[in-house]
Amino acid sequence: MSNRPAISRRSCDQCRARKIGCDRGTPCSNCLSARVDCTHSTVAPKPASARQRVLISEQYERKIDNISRDVDSIKSLLAELVTTTQPSPKHPLIPGKQSTVRVASTDSLPSWDCSEHIVSFVKSVAQDSSLAQTNPKWEQTISSLKSLANALEYSHPMPGLASTRPELDGHLNDLPAPPLEAISNVLRWARAHATDFRIKWICNILPLAHFQQICTKVHFGIDDYSEAESIIASSFLSYVFAEYAIVYGDAKHGEYCQSFRSSLGQTLSKLPLLLTASLELVAALTLGALYMVEENRATQSWTLISTAMTLCQTLRYHQLDVSQGSNNAMQARLFWAVYTYERGLSLRLGRCSGIMDSQITLPIEPDEHRAIRHGRIQGRVYDQLYRPKAPSTATQTRAEAVNTLANELQLIIDETQVDISEALNQDRGLEGDPMKVIYLHCDLVCQSSILSMILRAVPGIQDVNIHDRYVTVARNTLDLHDQCMRLVKACQDPLLVRRYISWAILYTPFFPFSIVFSNAIQHSDTDDLGRLDRFAASFKSETTDSDPATHPYRVYELLSQTARLCVESGARPSRTGRTSPNPSDLTMVDDVVANLAEVSGVEIPACDDGYNSGFDVGDWFQNNQQFMWLLHENIPY
Repeated sequence: MSNRPAISRRSCDQCRARKIGCDRGTPCSNCLSARVDCTHSTVAPKPASARQRVLISEQYERKIDNISRDVDSIKSLLAELVTTTQPSPKHPLIPGKQSTVRVASTDSLPSWDCSEHIVSFVKSVAQDSSLAQTNPKWEQTISSLKSLANALEYSHPMPGLASTRPELDGHLNDLPAPPLEAISNVLRWARAHATDFRIKWICNILPLAHFQQICTKVHFGIDDYSEAESIIASSFLSYVFAEYAIVYGDAKHGEYCQSFRSSLGQTLSKLPLLLTASLELVAALTLGALYMVEENRATQSWTLISTAMTLCQTLRYHQLDVSQGSNNAMQARLFWAVYTYERGLSLRLGRCSGIMDSQITLPIEPDEHRAIRHGRIQGRVYDQLYRPKAPSTATQTRAEAVNTLANELQLIIDETQVDISEALNQDRGLEGDPMKVIYLHCDLVCQSSILSMILRAVPGIQDVNIHDRYVTVARNTLDLHDQCMRLVKACQDPLLVRRYISWAILYTPFFPFSIVFSNAIQHSDTDDLGRLDRFAASFKSETTDSDPATHPYRVYELLSQTARLCVESGARPSRTGRTSPNPSDLTMVDDVVANLAEVSGVEIPACDDGYNSGFDVGDWFQNNQQFMWLLHENIPY
């Protein structure tokens, strides 16, 4: 480049315009040939600008710092979505508490599908301005409540029947397949204990002989079997193995139960959408719905049970003539099982049932199982008291509905107590039915919870005595649950604990907690605060630290802490005691239930003075004049 000769002058204007080579002569040869003037325009020199260093201004530095802080905030939020953290013990949320509930919605942990009632209740407490306080503890609690509300609202899994407990998949897949000898032995054991409470319970769906026939076909036969039959066999064997494991404390049979439950979940996930209606398919869908309830997947359970109800109507099971043969009787019994569970899930999810009672022409038997009557009451509770248009019903009409439903449910509760008394007097040895008392006790918790839900719907009347009686129902239900939970935990079977929570607390809306919660805040009742604390603590397990934010322990613990903060703030008049209940108060615990400790050897604290053995609701509704008013309207439900 340095040896290149310098250019003497620029090309002339004409050559530049024509874009041809110029010999730079004066004039150039091109201009001479064209006989034009050869001119050269003056070009202004371009000033050379001094080079500058590229410097980052202070403004850019601020922007980069802001972006960095935003990224750190996003990372923190994402970390909270994956893990559930606890604050330092040096700064507890509530004095005396070593930890607080930090809410997180997580995809890596299994969600507990809470009822619409508890979701709405958490949201209403978080948004209630009348409870607002100006202190860091309260602000942190409200923030946790709002996060909890979001976690509960969006914890419902997407449609599908695949497993929601991925952390167990590897463990369950490693479980040994039950040997045929164990299956044969447990089937013989089930036949020998056909009158046991748990065996009779599952045989409300299909007769024991039919279950055994399907199990034999699936595990011992040479013919092909359908997906429905596989579901029926896995479900029945899982229940029987579980019962055997609880009664005899056999860990190996517990593993067999888990193996069949894993197989059941996998088969359900592969169940085709369109199948030919049949007795076996209806039974399989019903058993699948029960499995989903115990896996805390109420939405998927509703999908299965509502499909089973549709198939029942397709097969005309709701209009059978049971006098025409044993097959019709079996089909009618299956229909009533579907009816019972469909009504319970309808109430939990706030959805209309797939069939009206007026469409059912099956006769009502004199000795009809109380589970069917309980299911019928649940359907009427939704239709008459809690459907969207129910609040617009006339006060007198709602009052009469509450009166009728409460009295009918009272009869069922009385029958349950009689059965408990008889069970306590029977042989509770290994060859007897040692678990019957506990199962009946669980039924009593569920029934008393529905009773409080019925009384919750009565028109409000400002009467202190009526209010005290109304709250007593909820208080005693919480105490009854506390006793039952002690008995269940004494069996040392995690699956039994999970089943109890699923059926007694989550299967239908559990109103007693919200009623006692509101009364504790309104009256600063420390006794009720203790009940709330005990109720929340009853769900605590050894794996609490790894449980998701929607676990009942975390949900109710946070609500219990909220109630205690409200009382400690002194926002409402102090009331450390509570009005002594009248002898006619509805109570959930009596001398019979107090003897339940004999079943498992668990020491249960004696009941306080608020209990009596009356358990009579008749005095509550004389002449339809005495009705409960809930609590302060500023605490919504």
